Amino acid sequence: MKDAAPQTIRLADYRPFSHLIDSVHLTFRLSPRATRVISRIGFRPNPDADAANTLRLDGENLTLIRATIDGVPVTPDITPTHLTCAVPDGAFVWEAEVEIAPETNTALEGLYMSNGMYCTQCEAEGFRKITYYPDRPDVMAPFTVRIEGDAPVLLSNGNPGDSGAGFAEWHDPWPKPAYLFALVAGDLVAHSGQFTTMNGDEVALNVWVRPGDEGKCDYALDALIRSMKWDEQVYGRAYDLSVFNIVAVDDFNMGAMENKGLNIFNSKYVLASPETATDRDYEFIEGIIAHEYFHNWTGNRITCRDWFQLCLKEGLTVFRDQQFSGDMRSAPVKRIESVLALRARQFREDNGPLAHPVRPESYIEINNFYTATVYEKGAELIGMLKRLVGDDAYDNALTLYFDRHDGQACTIEDWLQVFEDTTGRDLSQFKRWYTQPGTPRLKVEESYENNRLTVKLTQHTPPTPGYPEKRPQVIPIAYGLIGEDGGDLIGTEMLVMNTAETELTFDTNGTRPLLSLLRGFSAPVIVERSLTAEQRAFLLAHDTDSFNRWEAGRALAKDVLIAMITDNAAPDPAYLNALAQVIGDTTLDPAFRALALSLPSEDDLAQSLFDGGLTPDPAAIHHQRQRLTKEIAKAHADALAHTYADCALSGPYSPDAKAAGLRALRMTALGFLSYLDDGARARDQFASADNMTEKLGALSTLLAIGKGENEVAAFYDEWSHDRLVMDKWFMLQAMQASPEKAADVVHALGQHADFDWKNPNRFRSLIGGLAANHGGLHHVGGAAYDLIADWLIRLDPLNPQTTARMTTIFETWRRYDPDRQALMRAALERIKSTPNLSRDCAEMVGRILG
Repeated sequence: MKDAAPQTIRLADYRPFSHLIDSVHLTFRLSPRATRVISRIGFRPNPDADAANTLRLDGENLTLIRATIDGVPVTPDITPTHLTCAVPDGAFVWEAEVEIAPETNTALEGLYMSNGMYCTQCEAEGFRKITYYPDRPDVMAPFTVRIEGDAPVLLSNGNPGDSGAGFAEWHDPWPKPAYLFALVAGDLVAHSGQFTTMNGDEVALNVWVRPGDEGKCDYALDALIRSMKWDEQVYGRAYDLSVFNIVAVDDFNMGAMENKGLNIFNSKYVLASPETATDRDYEFIEGIIAHEYFHNWTGNRITCRDWFQLCLKEGLTVFRDQQFSGDMRSAPVKRIESVLALRARQFREDNGPLAHPVRPESYIEINNFYTATVYEKGAELIGMLKRLVGDDAYDNALTLYFDRHDGQACTIEDWLQVFEDTTGRDLSQFKRWYTQPGTPRLKVEESYENNRLTVKLTQHTPPTPGYPEKRPQVIPIAYGLIGEDGGDLIGTEMLVMNTAETELTFDTNGTRPLLSLLRGFSAPVIVERSLTAEQRAFLLAHDTDSFNRWEAGRALAKDVLIAMITDNAAPDPAYLNALAQVIGDTTLDPAFRALALSLPSEDDLAQSLFDGGLTPDPAAIHHQRQRLTKEIAKAHADALAHTYADCALSGPYSPDAKAAGLRALRMTALGFLSYLDDGARARDQFASADNMTEKLGALSTLLAIGKGENEVAAFYDEWSHDRLVMDKWFMLQAMQASPEKAADVVHALGQHADFDWKNPNRFRSLIGGLAANHGGLHHVGGAAYDLIADWLIRLDPLNPQTTARMTTIFETWRRYDPDRQALMRAALERIKSTPNLSRDCAEMVGRILG
């Protein structure tokens, strides 16, 4: 059915739903092309809503078989998006039977099939593709579900009820919105465990996978148990059902979904073994398992009133999973990785045509607002709030939040109110972080006279689409002061900046200190500060704040690279000398050393050049970044060789943080050394590696230096049977192809027999790999632009959600020279003019074009 004409939904138009729901009973009679869904729903008028004698229920792609009210047949008015029906003044029971076809549901929303398994994805508005219902998050009810079918495993939300041959019943006692509904039916096996809550309740834990994958579930189950313990210890939150089920699904648009008691996961974030998964895969599994479990309280027990409040559940839960990962691994390293992701995705979003507030004011397709701004920037706001009020006040506010709003659908105002009530603070200005888009610039001007250091701070947020003028934000600025001997003159202190300008002054004893600013990245801002190479090198060597130590090295590397790109300058010796300290300091966390040695990405450099008023040249960026890599390798060949050898591990593989850090540093050293030994070490490592981290790291290194053809073939021969490993094979070739060959490589891989373009993981691996290849994506002539446009146009009729999200590949098109702009604009216009383009994709392309 063709999509209805796009309609703008506005926060200002929110009204409560006309009715409340006391109970929902659903019966599913499963059939691939003719599933019957029978719903029996108890409605009553909502006293907080306008009186209504008409019931409006959402529904798409449904065939209505029958409908009754209190047992009396009715004939509703039906449109492509909803039905309406006259209803009694008081309480009544609505019953409807609809037919749907899961097998032909390629959009992977609602009830669909993945390799013969029935599966659901209902967030944000997928439930309306299952049955007629008020598909909005503020309508909450307990669900009872009966599933009838011949699959050996039949799962839904809540606690298990009666079951027998060909049926199973489930009851979820906790009121929930429809987006949290889940159903899975198929041939599955469970990897099981047990957990006893702090209240003494026994919980059965199951990770359900396809037969043959049960040996890859240990880490997911372990991560779940650790998440449950951590949430009890840190937030005082216990689990509240008798069973917690996780299901791994191959065809899934997202990473995972927090459905109450039945979390559905993209299989790449569940399945892991040393031979098939990298350290990064293990880290993602740990973090995403935790994220979805933490939603049980911050998203399920307390949900969002409307989709404009999406950041309420997602920002808070991302912050919680970041805390968890920091506690499980290295908090400083996790903080650096979080900021890297924020800058790579959210800063780019915040400073381009897709900029929007953390709480948007309007949307056409809500799926398009599952963005880095909602998730990552939303998490930063929670972190800032915690820094502003302090740890104890944060804990007290969260306790009040859980007590006051359990079982409710809430708003940002509700969230901020608990902090105002527990601390007495006025957070009206802080609320601008939720309502005002854009990344603030923090300009720093320093002067030193008469033994006094004066630091003038000015904040400014550039205009973004629809928001030409910005008001000052509340910015918590953590800072320290470092003396000439490298020691702290003052420990970390906090300045709360809430005006356009402010000053810091420091009296000294005759030697100018160096300010360590924005420690721990205490606010999501861009710092504009002039420091010499020597000053940055000093901070890299001596700053006691781990984040700022890394940040100094990152900024120094960026300064060096920009000079090389714009003037073909030689690498600054101050930077090369500073790296010697990082390489040789074995007291530092190996994972931190690996991050400190890693160069800024080509995309990051392009954005920095653009922010500085320059037009980035992708070819020059690629060439000079490779040149600097070689210069670092030559300058520190012996030290890097020792590091590579010293980080070798013996014994069985372990995914723990210490071992992963050593492997990260070893792979970083290998990347440099391969430019000197023509890949000899990488070839040896590829041949001898007993784990995927080192095997894939070696292959990536070989491809980066233009080698590895034999290893690519050998890798395929060994792993062509494993779908998740093959995703890595496709992605790595696309990412590491030389700029001049990238489009041809990806085109050829797109014709490969194993390229299943209808599978989101496989599609993202190849097309996303090309998008991550900055030089290849922007190679002269625009072949990559055309190739990506062709694939997006092909995918859109089948999977609009994945298509729309991948249009962001083009969001920085205005950054480049006129020729590249024209080519990218032509690709976007071609997508836009495609007949019957989905509203998901049409909205995104329209916003990108501006």
